[in-house]
Amino acid sequence: MNKASEQRRLSAGQVDVWCCATDDPRLLAKMDRYLNMLSDEEKQEYEQRQHAGQAEEYLASRAFLRTVLAQYTGQEPKQLTFDSNDFGKPFLPAHSDSVSFNAAHTHGLTLCAVTSGCDIGVDVEFQTDSQGMLDAADDYLSPAEMLALREVEEEGRLSVFFRSWTLKEAYLKARGKGLSIPLHDFSVLLDGLDVSRFDADDAERWELRLLAQDEDFTAAIAVAGKIADIKAFHCLPLVEMSELGQLAELLPAAKS
Repeated sequence: MNKASEQRRLSAGQVDVWCCATDDPRLLAKMDRYLNMLSDEEKQEYEQRQHAGQAEEYLASRAFLRTVLAQYTGQEPKQLTFDSNDFGKPFLPAHSDSVSFNAAHTHGLTLCAVTSGCDIGVDVEFQTDSQGMLDAADDYLSPAEMLALREVEEEGRLSVFFRSWTLKEAYLKARGKGLSIPLHDFSVLLDGLDVSRFDADDAERWELRLLAQDEDFTAAIAVAGKIADIKAFHCLPLVEMSELGQLAELLPAAKS
């Protein structure tokens, strides 16, 4: 869907979240076509990742991002031009007033969140075999968050930690200033799966949402504005594309 007449339109407050399993074997047959979508700079990055065994996953992630964003711009994926701010947050300079996006990647799963007219951040974290993260939780969480975490029963503590951490990372990515904003300087406090309190110097601007959590992944978004609706989609570039029935399907659909 690349023609202007077929562009996806975003209503006020709408957020579209897309997922892709970048290690899906069906993508292997499309790698040459994915490479043709990339800019010269991306191709150089692809070549540099060959030695680390990360090239195919990087290539699939970039093709996914370009395929998703092309639907909102009316351009072909290859035509998209990216730029980034001083802290490395990417944007589309030709469409910055109408299309805001952010992407996150971990362990074979890439997410892309798209909205219009406001800053957005998305994060996804892989939590399997991460019990040791609790030993370093105070490196990531504020004193208020640590106090709340200690009140959680031990068997549920890791899941709560990842909810807090993922929401914090989504906010930092939306701000687009990297770790120049210390993790200890703001707090995301939870009531189950919902954000009960957000303490930050600009908290009134933001809405934070946990998207989904399962045994392997936790995903969250932060938006500088009111979220009216969140829609979930699955995309394997040049293979298949579909709307998902609920946000909880983002993670299982991405892994299937």
